Amino acid sequence: MQTVYLKACLNGVRRKDQHPAIPCTPAEIAADAAACRDAGAAAVHVHAKDANGFDSLLAGAVDPVVAAIRARCPDLPVGVTTGAWALTDPAARCAAINEWTELPDFASVNWHEDGATEVAETLLARGIGVEAGLWNEAAALSWSGSPLRRECFRVLLELPGGVAGTEVEEQAVRMLAQVRVAGARGVLLHGED
Repeated sequence: MQTVYLKACLNGVRRKDQHPAIPCTPAEIAADAAACRDAGAAAVHVHAKDANGFDSLLAGAVDPVVAAIRARCPDLPVGVTTGAWALTDPAARCAAINEWTELPDFASVNWHEDGATEVAETLLARGIGVEAGLWNEAAALSWSGSPLRRECFRVLLELPGGVAGTEVEEQAVRMLAQVRVAGARGVLLHGED
């Protein structure tokens, strides 16, 4: 029997100008985290925002969000993004992670992005769990061959939007088979919109 695990992604890359209810401030994100926990979510994944509402990996954005969620929901596991769109240079992403003082429980690392291995190593060195974000079959294959796959506590299959239902299902089946053979300890299917 498989266990159902619900993790809520509270905001993603979206901003207030895309929808007024998108939580962007630490207080808004913490309030939504509590609501999701109360609705049954076992964990949350958040994107910290800068003053303009764009994703940020800098400590000035990440620390207040993690602290606000911890204050409101002390037992709720908190994860953050490490997406390259927030900081394109892998060394800059690693440097930003090393500046965090409020550590999340886990962070997602998109395996198709440059520097994924270095970002994952930086997180692990700080005691932060790693979720491997696999967006396509090439990323699944790359992760499956990485020695770090054994250190990742979960895989996120982030299947693409805009693809026909049967094609997405077939891709998901192939990717699930690949990561299971590689020994994935847990797999979450990551929806879009």
